[in-house]
Amino acid sequence: MKLPIRIFLLSVVLAAAGCDSNGAKTATEEPVVPVIATKVKRGNIVSFIYTTGTIFPKQESMISPKTSGRIEKLYVDEGDQVKKGQPLVELEQERLRIVVKEAKASLKEAQAQLKNLEATLKRSQKLFEEGVVDSQRFDDVTTERDLAKARVQRARATLERAQQDLKDSVITAPFDGFIVEKMMNEGEMATTMPPSNIFHLVDTSRVKIECGITEEKKMSIIVGKEVLIELDAYPDEVFTGKITTVNPKVDPHSRTFKIKIEIPNPDFRLESGMFARIRIIERESKNALLISQRVIINGEAVKKVFVVENGRAAEKLITTGIINHPIVEVTEGLKEGDIVVTEGFYALKDGIKVTIKELSDQGASSREPA
Repeated sequence: MKLPIRIFLLSVVLAAAGCDSNGAKTATEEPVVPVIATKVKRGNIVSFIYTTGTIFPKQESMISPKTSGRIEKLYVDEGDQVKKGQPLVELEQERLRIVVKEAKASLKEAQAQLKNLEATLKRSQKLFEEGVVDSQRFDDVTTERDLAKARVQRARATLERAQQDLKDSVITAPFDGFIVEKMMNEGEMATTMPPSNIFHLVDTSRVKIECGITEEKKMSIIVGKEVLIELDAYPDEVFTGKITTVNPKVDPHSRTFKIKIEIPNPDFRLESGMFARIRIIERESKNALLISQRVIINGEAVKKVFVVENGRAAEKLITTGIINHPIVEVTEGLKEGDIVVTEGFYALKDGIKVTIKELSDQGASSREPA
């Protein structure tokens, strides 16, 4: 009788071990990890070189006189737009007109003396040929005639200089632009030495930016390349310009080289002194496979992501190309349409069962960052 009782008690214990407190049967079930995922899609992506700079006018000039004189008239003021050749300043001209008259009189006198000596030389030559005048006398007359020619040339040069001074007493604009500063007033004395700056003229129909680029990016910088410019003054706009100069010398201290960028400015919205943020396209890939940078798990030597295949997590090693945060180009390891885990992947391991709480088919955005 003891043996059947023991068998009965053992069966009761085993039955109890297979039931929970409510008498329900339990079994070891495979864990399921809920995740959020998205489909890999294609798009365009670019990477940029970033730098900053300050806007300068394409050209500028300090307007100063070519001849000294008292300022008689200022035709423009600060803020005025001027055209090339437009009068800006007129210096006192009366004294210069007198100098021109004196120079004309001196030239006329020198020409009369030359005419008289040429006539004398002509007579002397005839008398010399007839033997009436000796060679010494003939040579003297010839020398006097040559000196008279030189005096005419000097008098003509003096007149031309006086006329040029009179012309230069009216200072004109050397190019189209804006008067941004007036530094002298009517009645003041303007001199050539030292030069007196009367106006500051700038041409902003095109503006330029000088900025530094790190030496490792030099291979991506070429003359004529388009750049994108953003300004604090116009936060919702992106302006375009082109690289016009690349300085081949690298600064040994900053390890950068200088470039110049020109930007069209037909409406004069861009002004000298504005701070500019610059983006230069370094690399570009069209119709590339794109994913979000945050889904990538970086190992010591590899990069990987988790994709969902047949309801399970599959670990995929990937190779990346262009990175334009937060978007990354995938060159190897994925294909279009793959479902990549975007949230919850830190709880995954290769082969574990997953359930997708949310699936987006929009993929990673390849839009340029602001």
